[in-house]
Amino acid sequence: MARDASDTRERLLRSAEHVFARSGIDAPIREIHLHAGQRNASAVQYHFGSKQELVREIIARHAITPEERSVIQADLKSRRDDPRGLVDAMVRRMVGYLHDESDRDFVRIAFQLLIRSPIRRDVTEGVERPDLVSFDAELDMLHSALPELSERVLTERAVAGVTFVTLQVAERARVIDDEPGGPILDEEEFVTNLVDMTAGLLTAPAVVPTGI
Repeated sequence: MARDASDTRERLLRSAEHVFARSGIDAPIREIHLHAGQRNASAVQYHFGSKQELVREIIARHAITPEERSVIQADLKSRRDDPRGLVDAMVRRMVGYLHDESDRDFVRIAFQLLIRSPIRRDVTEGVERPDLVSFDAELDMLHSALPELSERVLTERAVAGVTFVTLQVAERARVIDDEPGGPILDEEEFVTNLVDMTAGLLTAPAVVPTGI
């Protein structure tokens, strides 16, 4: 690919991240072209084929490698009997997305994709969800911590945990980039508070209804 074409493709990708993070992934293509300073109305189609492929390219751009996935999975598995430690590792990995503008845009997009394509069911409409390597580890930990709860309830809690953490990190990304004054808490306070809340959410004692 010629350098000019490569540069244009990169500008479109970054503009798409910026626009999707702020206007939603249903934002019109023309908004991406405008942000990228691209006059060619078919530029996205030329470089990516479709908006769906553009979203997939953004996901791939931020994806972890198989080696990174293996390391993360091993670390989380080692914390199976330590709910707070597992949540701490999960939160800190997500907070890593806050240290770069492109990553902050991505985590805001990731939350949109997460709620559009819930873990409760298979991915629909061809939209791939972002990496959710923490989900299986959460569910395994909950089986160990709360064996009295049904598989349905444990799955619902694991979904809630991933969704809650992604929401909170995405919201902090929004505040960092778009809200005057910035976040209320410094990063370590934010991490500690989010770990406390998420661990409490996941491991809260439950009264199991009779007759279910």
